[in-house]
Amino acid sequence: MHKWYIVVSRAMSAVPPSALAPILGALTLAIMVALVIRRFKMPYTIALVIAGLILGLMSRFDNLFQIELSGILSASVILYLILPPLLFDGASKLSFSSFKQNWRLTTLLAVPVVLLSMFVIGLIIWWLVWDARQEMLLFALLLGAVLAPTDPVSVLALFKECGAPHQLSTIVESESLYNDGTGVVLFQVMAALVVADLSGASTGIQGILVEGSLMFLQMVIIGSIIGAIFGFAANQALVWTRNHLLEVTITVAVAFGSFLMAETYHGSGVIAVVVAGMMVGNIGKLKAMTPQARVGLDHFWEMVAFLMNSVLFLLIGFEMMNRLSPSSNAFFMVIIGIFAATVARLAVYPMCELVTRWSPDSDIPKPWRHVIFWGGLRGSIPLALMLILLDQWILHPNADVAANLPSGVYDDMLLMASGVVIFTLIVQGMTITPLMNKLGLGKESDGNSEKFEIAIATLMSSGAALIELERMHKMGIAPEEQLLEAIKKEKKQISESKELLQELNEDKSFKERLQGRLDARLLAIRQRAVDDAERQGLISEHTSHDLRWKLDTDLIILLEESGLMGEVPLPQASEG
Repeated sequence: MHKWYIVVSRAMSAVPPSALAPILGALTLAIMVALVIRRFKMPYTIALVIAGLILGLMSRFDNLFQIELSGILSASVILYLILPPLLFDGASKLSFSSFKQNWRLTTLLAVPVVLLSMFVIGLIIWWLVWDARQEMLLFALLLGAVLAPTDPVSVLALFKECGAPHQLSTIVESESLYNDGTGVVLFQVMAALVVADLSGASTGIQGILVEGSLMFLQMVIIGSIIGAIFGFAANQALVWTRNHLLEVTITVAVAFGSFLMAETYHGSGVIAVVVAGMMVGNIGKLKAMTPQARVGLDHFWEMVAFLMNSVLFLLIGFEMMNRLSPSSNAFFMVIIGIFAATVARLAVYPMCELVTRWSPDSDIPKPWRHVIFWGGLRGSIPLALMLILLDQWILHPNADVAANLPSGVYDDMLLMASGVVIFTLIVQGMTITPLMNKLGLGKESDGNSEKFEIAIATLMSSGAALIELERMHKMGIAPEEQLLEAIKKEKKQISESKELLQELNEDKSFKERLQGRLDARLLAIRQRAVDDAERQGLISEHTSHDLRWKLDTDLIILLEESGLMGEVPLPQASEG
């Protein structure tokens, strides 16, 4: 009997996927990092990168540490599994009206600035690192294409934590979404030209420019068309169903399907996802989805984005530290790479000035320009692109690439790309919130919301205290002199709070948010009334649940549309 059981158990057992344990390990480490830094004012994503760098350094000492995280990230994993949901999450929350308001600057930052950055970064590195050798020019420009775009994964994660003004956040999010598509297309074009040059099929500078331009247009157009097709099909499907689970499933299919289809037909998968995401987020989500499904959709994609970011940023630090092979002049090359990327990013300033002169209604305040410049972080995209080159040049090269690839060129490119990514994520990422606060743009620097809440709290607490003091005065419980002094003090606080509220009501920027706060307060009062009615036995638990769900939905939609999400606290669950 015992032997028979062992045979059956072995026959029915299955070996878990090789990547399962490392993924769970990475997720566990990410959770531990989140718990450790909860008391520190450090962005979660930056802490994950630092933790990853430490783990990558520890993994080099195999005799002391056995860390099995290598091999999880690959170019295909980042591009086909991680990037589509992150792009879709950002694009679906980017409204047409906000994009239309900033389309001039977004277009300039997403196309001309990326092209200019590629050439600036490439030429500086070509001149200072590779001594302007002719055979290294295309490699330098390819590295420029890797580092030119800002990374939506990094920017979106950090700006949510920084609390940027709505329009500024929209500008940076729009730029990062669209210039990411431009950057990936440029990389694919330059990588193809490098392979052609190594194979002896290059047609000279003029031919390279013509071929590159045609490839760029082809990928952008195909990606846009496929994205539009998927977005239209998804919106039609959302009209035909009222099942919220099916509605969420449709968006998942769109996010991954549009990317895969565009890449299959030689288009830009990134552009396809962004186009499809904006169509679903601005048409299908608002016009075809039920309010409950909208809230469920946002919660689902927010959770997916959080999980992806948690694992991704930890592994970015680990993979970069684990793969680097520093040379004797490594420090010099890293400094040059950071210098080149920073100089290229200066193109933000003339573009902002051009938009301001072009359309006075689209004025970009100078403090915003500093944040847009310093917010140009790099993250997962450069790593994914370098992993593509690792596969094509080192792991599975064709004969011409293997024979003609300059010795050490990939290691040098990876070193410079990693140095720029680590610098932007840690140095710029750690300082962007203080910069915004110093410029008067962050949550902490906008004291109006805090002042409003303090004034409300003071009115309620002092009002309650005043009622009790007057009751005590009538009953003669305490000496009259002491009671009158306490009453005078409470009345003074009430008067000061009313004056502060009057000042806030006259503040135009805060007055726009005040209506949303008032509406949210009314919904919160209705929620409390429903809870009281259920406790008193006036309505059933089933009816109470349905009413609270509707009120919760209305409240979240109100806060999102008013730009108050994160500023006005949501009702907390009662403690059991």
